[in-house]
Amino acid sequence: MVTIGNMAKTIQLGLRIEKKLIDRIEWLAKNEGIDRNIWIKRALASFVDEEESGMADEAIEDYIHLRIDEKTLLEFADFDKIPQDIKKAREDNLKKISNKRGDK
Repeated sequence: MVTIGNMAKTIQLGLRIEKKLIDRIEWLAKNEGIDRNIWIKRALASFVDEEESGMADEAIEDYIHLRIDEKTLLEFADFDKIPQDIKKAREDNLKKISNKRGDK
């Protein structure tokens, strides 16, 4: 474990993984010529990145369709401020809803 001051840069985990899955991981790692643990760390990081990206995309959709507010979008999408195109899409959606209500 590498430490910087009192902050750990890595944390050791222990987990159980099915033998069949480990065999598949070892095969993939061997074919790439890398260590199994390096392969697992890379795969996990890639998966987390994809999940975060998917959450950001869902948050943008939820913001446009008025299911979440600006503060929540900023938390999930990691924006400093909401881009103009997203704001415009929300405004357009709000106008569409207002017009439908006015027709009734």
